[in-house]
Amino acid sequence: MSLENQTEEIVKNVRLISRMIHMKRHEIAQCHNLTLDQFHTLIYLNNIESPPTIGEMATEIRKAQNTISERVSRLEEKDLVERIKDKHDRRISRVALTKKGTELISSINYQAGNEFVRKALINIDEKTVENMVYGLEQLAKSLDIK
Repeated sequence: MSLENQTEEIVKNVRLISRMIHMKRHEIAQCHNLTLDQFHTLIYLNNIESPPTIGEMATEIRKAQNTISERVSRLEEKDLVERIKDKHDRRISRVALTKKGTELISSINYQAGNEFVRKALINIDEKTVENMVYGLEQLAKSLDIK
Protein backbone atom coordinates (compact mmCIF):
# COMPACT_ATOMS: atom_id res chain seq x y z
CA MET A 1 0.00 0.00 0.00
CA SER A 2 1.35 3.42 -0.92
CA LEU A 3 2.15 6.09 1.66
CA GLU A 4 -0.75 8.17 0.34
CA ASN A 5 -3.18 5.27 0.85
CA GLN A 6 -1.73 4.54 4.28
CA THR A 7 -2.16 8.20 5.22
CA GLU A 8 -5.80 8.13 4.12
CA GLU A 9 -6.40 4.97 6.13
CA ILE A 10 -4.75 6.38 9.26
CA VAL A 11 -6.71 9.64 9.08
CA LYS A 12 -9.95 7.75 8.38
CA ASN A 13 -9.43 5.46 11.37
CA VAL A 14 -8.36 8.24 13.74
CA ARG A 15 -11.55 10.14 12.81
CA LEU A 16 -13.65 7.01 13.26
CA ILE A 17 -12.16 6.26 16.69
CA SER A 18 -12.56 9.89 17.74
CA ARG A 19 -16.21 9.84 16.61
CA MET A 20 -16.86 6.60 18.50
CA ILE A 21 -15.40 8.06 21.70
CA HIS A 22 -17.44 11.23 21.17
CA MET A 23 -20.64 9.19 20.74
CA LYS A 24 -19.80 7.17 23.85
CA ARG A 25 -19.44 10.43 25.79
CA HIS A 26 -22.92 11.44 24.60
CA GLU A 27 -24.33 8.07 25.66
CA ILE A 28 -22.80 8.33 29.13
CA ALA A 29 -23.96 11.96 29.51
CA GLN A 30 -27.51 10.89 28.72
CA CYS A 31 -27.25 8.21 31.42
CA HIS A 32 -26.57 11.10 33.82
CA ASN A 33 -29.79 12.80 32.68
CA LEU A 34 -27.99 15.46 30.66
CA THR A 35 -29.27 16.67 27.33
CA LEU A 36 -26.64 16.98 24.62
CA ASP A 37 -26.90 20.78 24.85
CA GLN A 38 -26.33 20.64 28.61
CA PHE A 39 -23.41 18.27 28.15
CA HIS A 40 -21.79 20.50 25.52
CA THR A 41 -22.28 23.49 27.82
CA LEU A 42 -20.40 21.66 30.58
CA ILE A 43 -17.61 20.79 28.14
CA TYR A 44 -17.42 24.43 27.05
CA LEU A 45 -17.15 25.61 30.66
CA ASN A 46 -14.54 22.94 31.40
CA ASN A 47 -12.36 24.05 28.49
CA ILE A 48 -12.15 27.80 29.14
CA GLU A 49 -9.80 29.62 31.48
CA SER A 50 -12.15 32.03 33.24
CA PRO A 51 -15.89 31.85 33.90
CA PRO A 52 -17.90 33.61 31.17
CA THR A 53 -21.06 35.68 31.41
CA ILE A 54 -24.31 34.39 29.93
CA GLY A 55 -23.83 36.89 27.09
CA GLU A 56 -20.32 35.63 26.35
CA MET A 57 -21.59 32.06 26.35
CA ALA A 58 -24.47 32.97 24.03
CA THR A 59 -22.06 34.60 21.59
CA GLU A 60 -19.64 31.67 21.66
CA ILE A 61 -22.32 28.96 21.42
CA ARG A 62 -24.37 31.05 18.96
CA LYS A 63 -27.63 30.81 20.90
CA ALA A 64 -29.94 33.43 22.34
CA GLN A 65 -29.10 34.67 25.83
CA ASN A 66 -32.43 33.49 27.24
CA THR A 67 -31.76 29.98 25.86
CA ILE A 68 -28.35 29.88 27.55
CA SER A 69 -29.79 31.32 30.75
CA GLU A 70 -32.45 28.60 30.87
CA ARG A 71 -29.83 25.93 30.19
CA VAL A 72 -27.62 27.30 32.98
CA SER A 73 -30.62 27.32 35.35
CA ARG A 74 -31.25 23.62 34.63
CA LEU A 75 -27.59 22.84 35.25
CA GLU A 76 -27.70 24.86 38.47
CA GLU A 77 -30.65 22.74 39.62
CA LYS A 78 -28.42 19.68 39.12
CA ASP A 79 -25.63 21.41 41.09
CA LEU A 80 -23.28 21.17 38.09
CA VAL A 81 -22.75 24.91 37.58
CA GLU A 82 -23.07 28.04 39.65
CA ARG A 83 -23.52 31.72 38.93
CA ILE A 84 -20.91 33.80 40.67
CA LYS A 85 -20.71 37.57 40.96
CA ASP A 86 -17.93 39.24 39.03
CA LYS A 87 -15.11 40.42 41.30
CA HIS A 88 -14.88 43.80 39.59
CA ASP A 89 -18.55 44.49 38.80
CA ARG A 90 -21.16 43.01 41.14
CA ARG A 91 -23.87 43.58 38.49
CA ILE A 92 -22.30 40.89 36.32
CA SER A 93 -22.78 37.16 36.95
CA ARG A 94 -20.41 34.59 35.60
CA VAL A 95 -21.00 30.87 35.13
CA ALA A 96 -18.59 28.30 36.52
CA LEU A 97 -18.55 24.56 36.95
CA THR A 98 -19.08 23.32 40.47
CA LYS A 99 -16.85 20.62 41.91
CA LYS A 100 -19.63 18.13 41.07
CA GLY A 101 -19.72 19.41 37.47
CA THR A 102 -15.95 19.13 37.07
CA GLU A 103 -15.96 15.62 38.54
CA LEU A 104 -18.81 14.55 36.24
CA ILE A 105 -17.01 15.76 33.11
CA SER A 106 -13.81 14.01 34.24
CA SER A 107 -15.73 10.81 34.91
CA ILE A 108 -17.49 10.88 31.52
CA ASN A 109 -14.21 11.56 29.72
CA TYR A 110 -12.50 8.70 31.56
CA GLN A 111 -15.35 6.25 30.93
CA ALA A 112 -15.68 7.16 27.26
CA GLY A 113 -11.95 7.26 26.68
CA ASN A 114 -9.90 4.96 28.85
CA GLU A 115 -12.52 2.37 29.82
CA PHE A 116 -14.18 2.22 26.39
CA VAL A 117 -10.88 1.86 24.54
CA ARG A 118 -9.43 -0.58 27.11
CA LYS A 119 -12.42 -2.88 26.63
CA ALA A 120 -11.73 -2.87 22.89
CA LEU A 121 -7.99 -3.44 23.34
CA ILE A 122 -8.63 -6.58 25.41
CA ASN A 123 -9.66 -8.28 22.15
CA ILE A 124 -6.38 -7.44 20.40
CA ASP A 125 -3.15 -9.34 20.98
CA GLU A 126 -0.56 -7.68 23.20
CA LYS A 127 2.12 -7.26 20.51
CA THR A 128 -0.33 -5.48 18.20
CA VAL A 129 -1.32 -3.13 21.03
CA GLU A 130 2.35 -2.39 21.80
CA ASN A 131 2.99 -1.66 18.11
CA MET A 132 -0.08 0.57 18.00
CA VAL A 133 1.08 2.56 21.02
CA TYR A 134 4.56 2.93 19.56
CA GLY A 135 3.24 3.91 16.13
CA LEU A 136 0.85 6.50 17.54
CA GLU A 137 3.60 7.97 19.73
CA GLN A 138 5.87 8.28 16.70
CA LEU A 139 3.09 9.86 14.63
CA ALA A 140 2.34 12.36 17.43
CA LYS A 141 6.04 13.28 17.64
CA SER A 142 6.28 13.73 13.87
CA LEU A 143 3.15 15.91 13.80
CA ASP A 144 4.48 18.10 16.61
CA ILE A 145 6.74 20.06 14.27
CA LYS A 146 7.20 23.63 15.44
